[in-house]
Parts: sequence; structure tokens; C-alpha cells
Amino acid sequence: MGLSPFRRAGSLSKPAASNSSEPTGRSSSLKNRSVIFGLLAALFLFAIGCTKDGMSTWDAYGPVAQKQLDLFNVLLWVMVAVFFLVEGALLYAIIRYRKRPGQPKPPQIHGNTTLEVTLTIIPTILVLGLGIWSVFTLFDLQDPDPDGPTPLHVNVTAHQWWFEFEYPDAGNGKKIITANELRIPVDRPITLQLESDDVIHSFWVPKLAGKLDMVPTRKNNMWFQADSDKIDDELPVTLYGQCAELCGIAHALMRFRVTVMEQAGFDSWAAAYGPPPTNSAKAKAGQQLFAANCTLCHTIDGPDDPALSASRLTGFLTGGDITPVPAPNLTDLRTRSTLAAGIIDLSETSLRDWLRNPEDIKAGNYMSERAVLYQNGAASLTDEEIDALIGYLLDLP
Repeated sequence: MGLSPFRRAGSLSKPAASNSSEPTGRSSSLKNRSVIFGLLAALFLFAIGCTKDGMSTWDAYGPVAQKQLDLFNVLLWVMVAVFFLVEGALLYAIIRYRKRPGQPKPPQIHGNTTLEVTLTIIPTILVLGLGIWSVFTLFDLQDPDPDGPTPLHVNVTAHQWWFEFEYPDAGNGKKIITANELRIPVDRPITLQLESDDVIHSFWVPKLAGKLDMVPTRKNNMWFQADSDKIDDELPVTLYGQCAELCGIAHALMRFRVTVMEQAGFDSWAAAYGPPPTNSAKAKAGQQLFAANCTLCHTIDGPDDPALSASRLTGFLTGGDITPVPAPNLTDLRTRSTLAAGIIDLSETSLRDWLRNPEDIKAGNYMSERAVLYQNGAASLTDEEIDALIGYLLDLP
């Protein structure tokens, strides 16, 4: 009595219940879709990360990379097996012994001593075994085989943001200094001395060897070798490397390439190392422009003089708007395939774009920041002067 007939019939309560459950269903469906999308995205990233192209660690081209890959594979699959065993046991216990309605609380016990000891001994044996194998692998990779071919030695210096390669003796007592493209003969050990002029960098060519830090005031050593029986493609072959330690604004653009070639091809390249010729009027004009504008930082007539290199480093550390800085040796620029630490292919067009405004191509470079030519942004050279520089640097008619 006194109640609305709608309330007595319950016509309002049922729709209310139906409306309250509808958003919950949509929310649950949205969550399920998000989970599925996340799993598919993770699977996609995992798939593209396992490719053997580019800088894959899954494709060893030499003995150092192969032994490191063998060790990694064993470590990986042992950890995968342990993960599935542990997680499988955990899921089994959660499902098999889950609490059920009306089930009394199980008796509480201190533990199973035998099981605890077993679960302690097994991981200890695994860790010791893998650890001992890792140590022996490190000792085995310390130096190349003394009974093998004579190693080729290369001094590698990291700068912000490019790599310098110095061959103290590339053949017949000839010294070579180049940048960003390391040429090595196949089936011959390459010993490297790594150092840095500024901050901590990391040298990494995944198909030849693992990473090794390049620390200021310290020289680290490593070696690797490219084996012809592990390379399916016809030589020369280009491998990719990069700095693997965050080192500043252009860290992601600090790349380099390793060209694996026959010994005869390497010897020919070493023998041809020298300044570009000046056989044309354009090349002579470019040579004069280079001498007037670029020699404060760059060398183009052979290996850098140690005193000059030290002076450039001092200028760089001292700072200032217009000071010399360590810059790539350009003696063999015409023989290279890349520009700006390997981020673009070398051509007349790319070199012209670089000379006009290097900041547009590689942010943070010191050329656009400190060179006199770029104090007002783009280069102060005319198009004709840029063409003359390109003709000289690339030995064009």
C-alpha cells in the first residue's frame, strides 16, 4: 500500500542490473584485446630481432664470434629449460592445490629438507658448470692461435662521434690512417688496441666478436677473424658495427663498417693509399680550398702527424667556438662507400648536401659547430667552390 506499481512489478530493478553489467563486459573485452595486441607486438619484435641480416649476433663469421655464440646458446637454452620447469611446477601447484569450497585448511608444515637441498644443489652445479666453461672460453679467446697466420694490428680510437682506424704496418712498412670503414683480409687474425679520446664508447661488430668498452686513459685489447668458410657471399663482404655505449647526442649515429676482402684486394687498397691527385683545374682549385678551410681539423695527404693530432685533441678539450678538433682523415675518402660515420652512402649528391649543411644530416657534429665555414649555419662556400671540393676529394674529372 502506497508503493508504486512499477516498483511492485520490479520493472525498474531488472533493467538497472542489465545496464550495470554492460560496461563491465565491454571493459573486459577491451582488456582481452589489449593483451592479445601486446602479445602479438612482442612476438613481432622478437621475430624481427632474430633476423640474420644486418647486425645479428646469431650469425658468426669467425672463431671468436662462434665460440661466444656457442656459449650463449647453451646459457640461453639452459635458462629456458629451468624457466619452464620452475614455472611449470608453480602452475601445477597453483591449479592442483588451489583452495576449493568447503575444503579444510591443509596442515602447515615446516618444509621438505630433501627437496630443499636438491633444489639448492642442482642450481649450484649448473651455475658452477656454466661459470667454469665461461672462464675457459675467455682464456681461449685471449689471443689468436700463435701457429696461425701473422695477425694484422689496428689501433682503434673512438671520438664523438666516429671511429678512427690506424694500421701501423699495413704492408711494406706503410702506415695508414682512415675512418669509419675498417678493411680486413679474410682468414687472418686482426688484433685491435681500443682507446677513446673523450668519453666511454664501446666497440661492437656482432658477426665478428662481442662488445668491448673503449675507456679514456686506458687501452683495451681484443681480436677477431673472418673465416672464408663461414661467409656464403662473394668477397668483399660488408659487416656492420656501431658504438654500443651511450656517449652523447649523436650516439645512435656513431656507426662503422667492416669490409672483409681477399688479401690481394687488401694489399691493393693499402698500396693505393695516398692523397687524391690534382690532374684537373677543378681538382687544383679544390685542393686550394681544402688547404684554406679544412686542414685545421682534417688531413688528406697521408697519416696524421702525432704532434698535429695531439694539438687537435688539446684544442677540442680546451673548447671554444673556433678551435681544432680531431676529425676523420680524408686521404682515402674517394675509396670509401659511406659518409658521416656510415649513416649515408657516399656520392656526389650526399657529399654536396653534407658540405652545405652537415647539421641537417648528423645532429651534434663538431664540423657545423666549430668550423669557420659554418659559423652562420650553412656553408659560406659558393656552389662552384663546393663542386671544386667534391671534385678534389672524390677524384672526379
